[in-house]
Amino acid sequence: MDTYTQDSSGIFSLGGFSFQMRVFVYYMLTLKKGMQIEFETIDDVNIRKLKHQEIDKYDDNFVSKIVGNDTNVAVQVKRTSITESSVLKVLLNWIILESSENAISKYILFTHDEYKNSDILFSKSAEEQYEIIRKSTKGSKALITKVKKMYTDFESFEKRFNSIKSKYEFISINDMDEKIDENCSEHFRKAGINKVVYYDRIKELLKHVTVQIMESINRKKPYILSYPDFIKLIEDICSRMTEQITLPHYSDFKKLHSVDFNDLSIANSREYKQLLACNLPQPLIKIHLGYGEYYKDLRFRYMETNKLANIENIEETTYENYIISKHKLEIEGRDFPYNRFQETMNRSNTFAENDQIRFGSGIYLTKNEIENNQISWEDEENETT
Repeated sequence: MDTYTQDSSGIFSLGGFSFQMRVFVYYMLTLKKGMQIEFETIDDVNIRKLKHQEIDKYDDNFVSKIVGNDTNVAVQVKRTSITESSVLKVLLNWIILESSENAISKYILFTHDEYKNSDILFSKSAEEQYEIIRKSTKGSKALITKVKKMYTDFESFEKRFNSIKSKYEFISINDMDEKIDENCSEHFRKAGINKVVYYDRIKELLKHVTVQIMESINRKKPYILSYPDFIKLIEDICSRMTEQITLPHYSDFKKLHSVDFNDLSIANSREYKQLLACNLPQPLIKIHLGYGEYYKDLRFRYMETNKLANIENIEETTYENYIISKHKLEIEGRDFPYNRFQETMNRSNTFAENDQIRFGSGIYLTKNEIENNQISWEDEENETT
């Protein structure tokens, strides 16, 4: 059994999630009855298949809105240095929003202190910005061209410009994780549960929102979460992450941790080579390697909450299933890698809370670093059979 020392500093960090997503969740946690939060792609940009780790690079292209009976707040997030060019794009997006049927009651430019950004959104006057727009020669699909066509006279442009300015707020922050923590404390029962479980709940929330938003971006559809759906999500997470149960959302995990065969650490791993020996097609190998990563993540969570018995029981049962399967196949004269793999995976493990954990523990035990209870679908030369 591995030894593990809990490092409390690692529990609190949400740095693995994009700043864009953390800001969205921060505002989502403020929802009240009758409200909803929206995330949408703006400017009709042709974004390639986007990965969640890259979203902060494209922050100009997204806007969040908090909508209620008397609320319609537009939030633009900037995780990079703010320049004259980038603030013009923000302003152009907001001019289009301000011209829509649903008038915005507040505009927020949200950034991170690490970039030491100054509030320069309105450093140029309406006249100066209008001249820049009027002189633009960009193509018809460009955002600036759309605004240029909308406002052929300065007076109407100035009216929109001043309206936005009167409803504008600049926010620069360096303690985003702490703000999320504050907003989550009641939803996730911080005072009444183990701190590791509490922060696992926050991470589950961020994972789920990240997946939903990424899917909506790639479908070019807005992501909309109403207050009732938000409460259902909170209840679901609380039921899956308790001091007794640790059950991360498998589908969310899979979508955020895709297996890349071009990654040499995967291609050279023992678990990959063992699955290859079973003559499995690449799509099945990918699925089973994903199970292994899912179990590895769960195993770490068990360690954080001192559920070492869970790990021992799951892995001991998986290894026993392997030994029983191997012996059965030897007697039947069918002891080949695929049969050994399939027979082991088909056996039950009541200590595993779902099939992905059961399968994943089998893949995990084929890792090279496993000293006790290592599994082999194909015996290696130095193994005793």
